Amino acid sequence: MQVVEQKESIETTIRRFSTFRISKRLYGVDIQDVKEINTEINFTPIFHAPREVKGYINIRGQVHLLLDLRLIFGFEAKEIDRSSRVVIFMPEVGDPCGILIDSIDDVVTVDDKLIENRRQNQKAHEGSNRRGVDVGEGVCKLENELLIILNARKLLNNIGKFDSLR
Repeated sequence: MQVVEQKESIETTIRRFSTFRISKRLYGVDIQDVKEINTEINFTPIFHAPREVKGYINIRGQVHLLLDLRLIFGFEAKEIDRSSRVVIFMPEVGDPCGILIDSIDDVVTVDDKLIENRRQNQKAHEGSNRRGVDVGEGVCKLENELLIILNARKLLNNIGKFDSLR
C-alpha cells in the first residue's frame, strides 16, 4: 500500500500600499492604483463647490479634480505647506482625480492575511467620511502603528456624493 503525502498549499498574497498621513494618522492605497505623487499644488478653485473640492490641478497638460481628503474625513482644514502632496490615481481607477494629503510616507508591504476587514465588526469607522461614504478596505497592525487602508476606486466612484458636482 502506497501512502501519498498531502501537502497543504499555503498561498500568501503580498500587497503593497503607498502610505500617507492625514492629521498624523497613517493611511494607504494600493500602489497599483497610484499614477504619481506630485509636489506641485497650484490649483484653480471651483467657486460654489463644496469645501472638500479644492479645485482643478493641471499636471503636464492633464486636468485633474483635486479633493482635500482631510476635509472629506471631517478633519479641520490645514494650510498647504512644504510637506503637502497630491496623489494622482491611475486612469483605470476612475475619473482624472487627485487627493491632497498632509505628507507622504513609505511604501508598505503587507501580507493580505494581516488585513482586518473592520466592516464586518462595525458600521461606522475611519475610512468613512462624514457624508457616510464608505471608502475603507480594512486596517493592518504594523510594528508601531495602525495602517488604515482605503479603496481608491470607491473613493473616486463616490465623487458624485458632492451635490454641486453632479
